[in-house]
Amino acid sequence: MKTIEIQLPANCRGRFPFRLATTSFIVPGDYLPNVRGLAPWFDEIELLFFEAAEDFPAPALVDGLVAAHRELGIGYNVHLPVDLPLCDPHAGVRRQAAVRMGAILKALAPLAASTATLHLNLPAPERGASSRRRWQAHAREAVAWILETSGLDGRRLSVETLDYPLEWLADVIEALDLGVCLDFGHLALAGVDWTEAYQRWASRCDILHLHAVQDGRDHHPLDCLGPGQGDVVRNILATFSGTVSLEVFSLPALRRSVAWLAQMESGTATACRNG
Repeated sequence: MKTIEIQLPANCRGRFPFRLATTSFIVPGDYLPNVRGLAPWFDEIELLFFEAAEDFPAPALVDGLVAAHRELGIGYNVHLPVDLPLCDPHAGVRRQAAVRMGAILKALAPLAASTATLHLNLPAPERGASSRRRWQAHAREAVAWILETSGLDGRRLSVETLDYPLEWLADVIEALDLGVCLDFGHLALAGVDWTEAYQRWASRCDILHLHAVQDGRDHHPLDCLGPGQGDVVRNILATFSGTVSLEVFSLPALRRSVAWLAQMESGTATACRNG
C-alpha cells in the first residue's frame, strides 16, 4: 500500500508527557493511508468510526491496522459509532444497540486501543427531571450490556462530554467504573469552565479532545483558541499523562495545531489567529 507523505512543523511522537494523537481523516483517503502517513509524527491515531454499518468492522481493516501497529509502532484510540440508539426508550431497541456496540468493541480488540470513546446522546426534549431520570437508567443499562458483550473493563470506555452536563451521568460513570473523555470544544460551546471540568474528572479522564471554537463552531485549529484559553490548556496539559487528540479534520488545521503545541512547549504560543 502506498503511504501518503505528510509533512508537519514538528514531530510530536514521544515529545510530551502525554500521548499525542490526531484523527484518522486528515488527508483524503481511507483509514490505512492516513494511519501510515501520520504514524511517524504521533503516538496514537484516533480512529473515527461514526457509523455502525452492518459489515463494520471489516476484518481486512482490523488486520491492516494491526499490521501498521506492529510495523510502525503506532497506537490507537477509538471513537465509537454514534448512530446506535443506546438510550432508546424501548428496552429491546436499547439491548440490540448495546449488544451491537459490544460486538464492535470485541472485533476491534486486536487493536489494543488505549480507550474507546462513547457518546450517550440525550435529545433536548428529554432533559426535564423525570425524562432525565429514565434516560440515566437506560444509559446505565445499555453500558452494562456493552461491557458484558465486549468483555471490556469499564475503564477502557470513555464517556464523552456532549452538550449536557456530564454530572448527569456521574452515578453511571462511578457505578460502572467508566473513564471520561473531556472534549474541549463541546465544553466551550456549553459554557463549561475547562479547569473546573478537568479538576472534577481528572481521576477518570483518559483522553482529551483538543480543538478550538470560533464563531460558534468547533474543531478549529489550536491557534484559534480565545484569550486566556491557551494558558488554561497549558496548565491542564502540564499535569496530564493520558491521550490528547488533536480533533481536527484537515492537514492545514493539523499543521497549525502542531505548530501551536510546539510554541506552547517553548512558551511562545499565541492565540486567536483567524481562519
